[in-house]
Amino acid sequence: MRIGAWRVALRIARRDALRAKGRSALIAAMIALPVLGVTGADVVHRSGQLTPAERVERVVGGADALVTSLSPGQLVEQAPIAEDGAFAVQPRPGEQPTAEQVKGAGTDPVALVGSLLPPGSVLTPARPGPEAGATSPEGMVRTLTTEADLGDPLWRGRLDLVDGRAPGAPHEVAVTRAFLDRTGLARGATTTLQGLEGTTYTITGVVEHPGELGRVELVARPGELIDQLSGALAAGGPAAEKPSDSRSAWLVRLPAGAALDWAAVQRFNAHGYTLTARSVALAPPPEQAVPYYRDAYRYSDPTAANNTRMVVATVTGMALLEVALLAGPAFAVGARRSRRQLALLGAAGGSRAHVGAVVLGGGLVLGAAGAAVGVVLGTAVVAVLRTRIEQFGGARFGHFAVPPLDLLAIAGIGLVTALLAAALPALQAARRSVTAGLTGRDTVRAPSRLVTFAGLALVVLGGVLAMYGAGVVQRDRPGMGGYDTRTLTVLGGSVVAELGLLLCTPMLVALIGRAAGRLPLGPRLALRDSARHRSRTAPAVAAVMAAVAGAVAIGVYTTSTDAENRRDYQPEAPYGAVQLVSHVEGPRLAEERAELEKQLSGLGPRGDLGQVEYRFCDNCSSVVTLRGPAERRGLGAPPHLAAGDTTVLHNLFDVHDPAAEQALAAGKLLVFDRALVGADGKAVMLLRGGGGAPLQPGEVPKPDLQEVPVDAVLVDNPGAAGFAQGLVSPAALPALGLAARPTGSVWLPATPPDRKAQQRAEAAAVRLDRLARLTVERGYQPKSDALTLALTGFAGLVVLGAAGIATGLAAADSRQDQATLAAVGAPPRIRRSMAGLQCTLIALLGALLGAVNGFVPAVGLLKSRAGGLGAPPALITAPWGELLLIVLALPVVAGLLAALFTRSRVPLGRRLS
Repeated sequence: MRIGAWRVALRIARRDALRAKGRSALIAAMIALPVLGVTGADVVHRSGQLTPAERVERVVGGADALVTSLSPGQLVEQAPIAEDGAFAVQPRPGEQPTAEQVKGAGTDPVALVGSLLPPGSVLTPARPGPEAGATSPEGMVRTLTTEADLGDPLWRGRLDLVDGRAPGAPHEVAVTRAFLDRTGLARGATTTLQGLEGTTYTITGVVEHPGELGRVELVARPGELIDQLSGALAAGGPAAEKPSDSRSAWLVRLPAGAALDWAAVQRFNAHGYTLTARSVALAPPPEQAVPYYRDAYRYSDPTAANNTRMVVATVTGMALLEVALLAGPAFAVGARRSRRQLALLGAAGGSRAHVGAVVLGGGLVLGAAGAAVGVVLGTAVVAVLRTRIEQFGGARFGHFAVPPLDLLAIAGIGLVTALLAAALPALQAARRSVTAGLTGRDTVRAPSRLVTFAGLALVVLGGVLAMYGAGVVQRDRPGMGGYDTRTLTVLGGSVVAELGLLLCTPMLVALIGRAAGRLPLGPRLALRDSARHRSRTAPAVAAVMAAVAGAVAIGVYTTSTDAENRRDYQPEAPYGAVQLVSHVEGPRLAEERAELEKQLSGLGPRGDLGQVEYRFCDNCSSVVTLRGPAERRGLGAPPHLAAGDTTVLHNLFDVHDPAAEQALAAGKLLVFDRALVGADGKAVMLLRGGGGAPLQPGEVPKPDLQEVPVDAVLVDNPGAAGFAQGLVSPAALPALGLAARPTGSVWLPATPPDRKAQQRAEAAAVRLDRLARLTVERGYQPKSDALTLALTGFAGLVVLGAAGIATGLAAADSRQDQATLAAVGAPPRIRRSMAGLQCTLIALLGALLGAVNGFVPAVGLLKSRAGGLGAPPALITAPWGELLLIVLALPVVAGLLAALFTRSRVPLGRRLS
């Protein structure tokens, strides 16, 4: 066609779009919505991609560099910005340390860092402090700590003051917004820290880490917190509970004219330190000069690649597929409504290409309008909701990015989608005869058997491919986007099967229409009209099927994963049990227990718990365990072998057996796992450490590992075996040369205390023992799955929307048939029943097909995941509530809504003879 003919076609299409404003707005909105979503996602993604200057500012702030003692005395490899990746290189067997490594291990860190920097450089400590407990109105909250002079521009960009003022006096601190949210405090409130209970800190300001908005942290003035807190936490308590030394770090301010290059970074790496320099980040070395890029694969998981692009591409493709499937019937109905106009164009000498160009021009006009609106609105929505998006994402934007090439590409995809949706209606309009168009009569063609057979073949092929991938393809073979070959094979087979069902949809609709003869008038007319106009019914059914298949696949996968996690969950005690783990003894422990029972009412009888120990010298002891299979799991949590009375038997093991109670009172060892008891009825205690005890003159040294068989009473209870290996009365231990160290208490109330009460009680316990820990066994806690909820909601909207759109198009398309029915005396309710039944048919058929198709990828992926060596079998569980909602409830709701909003009466129209 010539350019002039296209101009005429576009002019006719534009006038037709303005004439049918409702239908045009519907199509433009369907195009604009996915474009809006993709535009918003792209703007957010691009705005979150930091430039090198923005990235290094979040690391070094206003300084010139940041030095961190990663592993002094070892060779270190790092990325140009060390926070993007760094590791210590493990020496080879027999390899001698270099002179730099010896110097790095034996030199004072401040002196060493100063010697490696240009003369005149100024170091500002930037090391993190230990984690501590901060008091709140409800009890205590764990928080990170650090020190910083927030009035110094050196910290700006790394740690920003966003509200209030910087701490300016002793015992004044700033906190993050997440700290305030977690504790319920506000600016101006006071708090104390675990270990420094005698010091009250006043909150004067709110700070944030631009790259980690969810960080719970308390910031004090330099020299006022970290050393004092570390000393308080390290004093007293067992060595395992003492805080470990954190890595030292310094912000560096260089003298005027000085600079750092990649060679300086490598000098620091040779001594075991990392260096992030602003000058190196802005002008990084070539990748081949960075050893980290060559060796990092040894220290990272190759399957942990970023899957965001694949997920975004999948979601975008699904959204555009929905648009094409739903907008296509709208173009088809528009073409039929304009068939007389198109027939007149053909009668006046227009060719089939001219007729098709008019319909295709409608797709071009409406697609361009919808894409433009979607791009503008998507950008505007991100601009308006920028703060909320940053809070949700946990990081500030580096800048607000509006990439023109990206937005043009997104708009182009939206336009192409509209053209694809209009392509089939344009082809059908071009093939319609002029006579049929002038008389308003359409010929009904049977669905293509070739297309149906091709669809069936694709369904079989896709199912076989998915099952082949789940059972035969080797695991962990590299694929794309972080997925291995097995996963990609399962997903590919599922997509092929879904495409096959799409091709079979017209035949399914036609077969349902053949069953309409035995139905009453309303349902019979509804089914036959849907079958006769498959060009609008089949795409709507396919749209519902595609959306429901995705929601069901994700739902089955997440529900089954949750069921597997619930199956594999190892509780620490019976449900509702309250455990106090303490590190004090004597009167302080008794006071702690009494305070806990005062804070938590209704705990019931208390069982005092101990851990069986072997004391082989003064101040020398080891934990006693029972010998069992090496591969046994779930028995490693302390205490390995518990000491207690019958109350402990009831509260910790939930065993109420008179025979077991009598055996425990008689001094017998109760064992709950059959694998720990030999054929002779004895269990073997393992006593470690005797070989290291000091010897008296003439004393024979004991072996380092002693195996002591003791009589055991088996209480075969696999559930109790997960809490401890066994239970013995403390009174029976001296005869075995053992002792019991008190570790706390356990209660088993009728109902577990709520979390606020637990927080208050733990704060009370920590006041008496700063290393105390209070736990409440609440059973397996499933994680809320926002993705499943969002996809279910999206599928529900598509079910209602697709069925409603198809029903509305059917009502508009069959207006003359409705007028004929009214003229021959059909009751008004026929129109309502036809609309409701058509809507229900579309939603129900699409939901059933989608539910069946959604199980294929979910089952394949679950079996693929469970196919590893030693992996437990896959547990297939369906989200029955969601399935019933999508497959049964929503189609009924869609039908009722369609019947409710359909007018009973229709004005009589002129009929052509």
